[in-house]
Amino acid sequence: MSEIQSNKEEQFVSVVLVGCGCPKRSMGWYHAMQIIDHRVIGARLQHVVEPWYMSAAAAANEDTQVFQEWRQRMESRGVVFHESVATVPPCHELRLTLFSARTADNPSLVHAYLQQQASNTQQQQQQFIFLEKPGAPSVVQLQNMQQEAVRVGIPIYMGFNKNVSSYVQKARTMSGHLTFVHNNSYTPDDLPECFERNAEGMLSNMAIHELALCITYFGVTVDSIAQVQVDKTQSSCETLIGPASGKPFTDFRSLKFTIGTKDGQKVSIAADRCGGDDSVAIVTNAEGEEVARFTMPDETTVSNIPHLQQQYGKDTMPYFFAQDPDYLQLKQLLVNYLLDSEKSSLEGVATIDVAIESLKVAEYLTPILQEQLK
Repeated sequence: MSEIQSNKEEQFVSVVLVGCGCPKRSMGWYHAMQIIDHRVIGARLQHVVEPWYMSAAAAANEDTQVFQEWRQRMESRGVVFHESVATVPPCHELRLTLFSARTADNPSLVHAYLQQQASNTQQQQQQFIFLEKPGAPSVVQLQNMQQEAVRVGIPIYMGFNKNVSSYVQKARTMSGHLTFVHNNSYTPDDLPECFERNAEGMLSNMAIHELALCITYFGVTVDSIAQVQVDKTQSSCETLIGPASGKPFTDFRSLKFTIGTKDGQKVSIAADRCGGDDSVAIVTNAEGEEVARFTMPDETTVSNIPHLQQQYGKDTMPYFFAQDPDYLQLKQLLVNYLLDSEKSSLEGVATIDVAIESLKVAEYLTPILQEQLK
């Protein structure tokens, strides 16, 4: 008897993944593997929508064969694949629909899915949408998603995994000033391509995670900001020529700034595109002396990376392993709440409202900080 047959009577949350991408390289694929390997308790991956690799246009792409081989293995385990959300069955079970496509593609995919769900006149079970950050390229597109989701009655939660990360929660238990640090491991030679590919700017992509933390835990909004001050000694704004387009792109190579709110709260963010692979929460006292720091990945996570490399392959994107516990935790919180809302909590899980405010703050702060660095 198959596993699906033997577990028919068990209550579970059906997962629909939209935007799987290439195995070992795309975040959608890693979400799928965490679920298919039974690491998210109570979740069952049943449908995968992959508009690109299942299209005729992708037939000649060198990664398509890798995807198709993985698809065959997943189909043997009962997962159904679709080229379009239009063929995903109506929701008659507890469902988590996870969107992990390219940011630019998410608005149209979410719209198509919500339209399909709205056309289902039969009674539906509760479902959530999990939308990978930042969700959309613009505030307006996120707002359109939000409004349509409210009409259809499907809440949208965001993949801001740092909101539930242990390093953040540990730092929040201490008194003092908090600085959220986010490092990437680009080399200086990588930066022209990085600036071009992430043309929306550092605050709208790399540091959007830290802005979401400020909004969730410090009440930061465009309207609540009283002042913002850049640290010129740890900040650099540069204009580089994109290698593909030949056009100039102005962005921050590194940035540190402090936000003060109208109710007296203060929090700092530091980001460095060439600073390494970690994220850190630093607690300082009134004299500016460091009293504690907490890092992601922590020692437990680092010690588990060799096991994950063995399980998923050393050629898998390294940051999947570094953030593995947080990706699990976020999905587990949503699944637990769908299964039993009375015994579960979604504390810290970012809603689409947080994503909208994060992009608003990013767009508001970028010209202010650039001007302070002149």
